[in-house]
Amino acid sequence: MMRHEKKVAILAGATAALLAIWALGLVFSPERVAARAESLKLLQGSVADAAGIEIAGSEKLAFAREGASWSLVPDLGAAGGATAAGGAAPAAAGSSVRIPADASRISSFLDAVAGVNRMRPLARSREAWAGFQLDEAKAKHVVVKDQKGRAIADFWVGGYGPTGSEVYLRRSAADDSFAVASGLASYLSYGRKNWLDLKVLPTFPETDVQSLSFRAALALDGKGKPPVSLQYRMTRDKEGWKGPQGALDAVAAESLVRALIGLQGEEVAMALPASAFSRIDARVDIELGSGTARSLEVGSASGEGRFYLRLAGSGLVYEVSAYSLRAILKPLAELAPKK
Repeated sequence: MMRHEKKVAILAGATAALLAIWALGLVFSPERVAARAESLKLLQGSVADAAGIEIAGSEKLAFAREGASWSLVPDLGAAGGATAAGGAAPAAAGSSVRIPADASRISSFLDAVAGVNRMRPLARSREAWAGFQLDEAKAKHVVVKDQKGRAIADFWVGGYGPTGSEVYLRRSAADDSFAVASGLASYLSYGRKNWLDLKVLPTFPETDVQSLSFRAALALDGKGKPPVSLQYRMTRDKEGWKGPQGALDAVAAESLVRALIGLQGEEVAMALPASAFSRIDARVDIELGSGTARSLEVGSASGEGRFYLRLAGSGLVYEVSAYSLRAILKPLAELAPKK
């Protein structure tokens, strides 16, 4: 007759074996295996580690972080820039000038990359790439680097899935193809100018503006049309704004100041004709309460209803629309008090 202790040992061993089988079944169940396969991170590190981004698609773009700011790297970014006909000279936006990028857009893009932590496997061979538009001819290539130049994300983005909620993706280090949430793909459809910070003036409060001086003889509507002709100075005092003939309409004057502070270009000019600023057709001088001054200069037309504009001393040249210029080059009559 089997001793009681031996029976207990056998039963305990059998129970342990069954528990082990059950645990292995959980670990290696199809659902768990699939979940582990999908639980992959695209960004190896954190968003804070990112110091450079390269995007290659229909155009090549590269961005570098400087503190909290980002800038376009001109040698790659210039590939998508405008070139001027008729004897182009290098613009002030050359390799030594920082071209500001939109830091909020880049931050959102990096957040979208970091947010990819589930990747649904689709195929494991290179032969499948073409079907997902992941071959080099069609896919967009993204590399995110840290301060030491090491890639912390290196991947290719292809076509969208049938519902549009997923996009096809592969990592450069492997042949596998995946489907991931499509959020990051929308950023890759932006053209060069959509990544730039096109605000002309640095940010400062409206109340800092103490005086504005305007001089202009600018054909905003094209040759043969009456030019915008201005020459006046407006100053702020305790009662509002004053011009050469006295008080100005407060609402109109403040609207002009806001338009001036918020002025944005349509593009940063990457190449200029030699005649771009051979004549200054409009100038706005801004005096601030801090004692500093800023000057905007408008040169020749750049085509398509745009004009070259520069902030004196910044080194950057913008293409600004005639519509935006009309908002800041107001005839004095439009600022007169309403009767």
